[in-house]
Amino acid sequence: MDPLLHDVLDILKFIIPSLVVLAVCYVIINKVMDDHSNRLQLEIRKQNASMLTPLKLQAYERMILFLERISPQTLINNYNDGTNTARGLKHLMESSVNQEFMHNLSQQIYISNQAWNIIKVVKEEVIQLIHETYEIMETEASGVDLSKAIIDRMIMENSIPTLKAIDFLKAEINLYF
Repeated sequence: MDPLLHDVLDILKFIIPSLVVLAVCYVIINKVMDDHSNRLQLEIRKQNASMLTPLKLQAYERMILFLERISPQTLINNYNDGTNTARGLKHLMESSVNQEFMHNLSQQIYISNQAWNIIKVVKEEVIQLIHETYEIMETEASGVDLSKAIIDRMIMENSIPTLKAIDFLKAEINLYF
């Protein structure tokens, strides 16, 4: 046999098993590293969840407080001091609703999209209720007249716009906590 071929075969006897051992080690190390990475990601998710849970709960609390603040009854109690015209009261209430909403915009990060969409709809419904009720008032109507008309309309329609959103948020909180 050719001495060169004999040398090549001798070298291959060492290289092939070494390559097999190297491949097995690579696969095992890769598997261990993937498992470690997955465990680390799971731990990070657990830590994030434990930090986010209080923030989510606080966001739901703040949004319920927002809805309570923009309820027509609360707006009337807060802004109807008996000295405003219907137009002045309308402006105060609509402005208050918009300011409260702007103040709570960041809470949408922590609540579900469905809850946020309901809150936006309810905000618009409250403004629409105030605006539409004002539009049917006489031009010289007082704030007291507008307040009575808003309450009468809610009684007639058997609807308090913010109540359905508050109920939805409470139900959603009960699903999570």
